[in-house]
Amino acid sequence: MIKTIDFAGIVLDNYSVRETIMNVEKNMSDQGFHTIEEVNMDTLMQAETDEVIKDALQMAEHTVIAEAGILDAVGAGSYQRRHEIEHHDFFYELMKRIERNHKTLFVIGDSMERVEQMCERISDRYPKCDIVGMEALDECSGATDAVINEINALAPDVVLSIIPSPQQEHFLMENREKISAELWYGLGKIELGKKRSRLALKIHKLIRTHKLEKQLIRHSDEQEEKQKEV
Repeated sequence: MIKTIDFAGIVLDNYSVRETIMNVEKNMSDQGFHTIEEVNMDTLMQAETDEVIKDALQMAEHTVIAEAGILDAVGAGSYQRRHEIEHHDFFYELMKRIERNHKTLFVIGDSMERVEQMCERISDRYPKCDIVGMEALDECSGATDAVINEINALAPDVVLSIIPSPQQEHFLMENREKISAELWYGLGKIELGKKRSRLALKIHKLIRTHKLEKQLIRHSDEQEEKQKEV
């Protein structure tokens, strides 16, 4: 299995869930600040024109592919990885480890409704998981310092972000030096367990995969033009 893939100049991890979890736990043992970013098709399409997103992905210690269509676009799919991605295995395994290792969690999102829904989902599935705080950006009127102060006052082990791209990456890059936590987990706007018809899912996936393929072609053409200019 290919361990990393290069998508239009952005290197993404393609480790199994087990391997990624082991690497994350190893990082967390050194008391530094580490970042995980889940990457979906929309994130990659936005990264083509948003340098902040691109920088956030390149600086992340761990990137988790969140849609199998990304692997399809680069021809790197496998049954194991497809199953892990489609069932959000990384999210559930990480939450299990957070609960088991008695790590504290702070949840941040774009709206309080989504934040509360996520906290409820985590508490239902992992009742011993210690959620010490939550915050929504739409209730802060742009005062991100207040959010950072709240996070730092509670000093959680893990900050779970469900802020959509590009706001999530911009928030992280603007504040990563200020956040007092061991781990930032940028889940983004991923609907865990949301049910859609198979036909709708197939059509949606085909359209977005095609867009990613066109993006790769554009990047390849740009690289060829640069080589000609040298």
